[in-house]
Amino acid sequence: MNRSEAAMHTTAIPPHLMPETAQAPWGLVPDLGLTVAGSAGMDELYALQDLMAGQGLTLQPTRMLYDRLYALERLNTAYARGDWQLQAAAQELFDAYQRRGEWIGLVH
Repeated sequence: MNRSEAAMHTTAIPPHLMPETAQAPWGLVPDLGLTVAGSAGMDELYALQDLMAGQGLTLQPTRMLYDRLYALERLNTAYARGDWQLQAAAQELFDAYQRRGEWIGLVH
């Protein structure tokens, strides 16, 4: 089978089955003026950072884009804190990671 025959036999993945990161870029880093293709939007990460700071916790938003173990640990810490707003934000971000194909819950 040559290349053109192989190309005819490939099946395109339907868009609704693809992670969100494969469909659109996420996150704007205003300090750099760049759009970052990542697993979470920077606006949501900055909002989580503000909520965590209010509880005396720290968060590095940019690191949340590339360090899955750090992201899982910070989201767990935020969720376990007990504040309903912090829990809701952490759950929303965790769900966003999962929808976008970043299976951070599988990190050991």
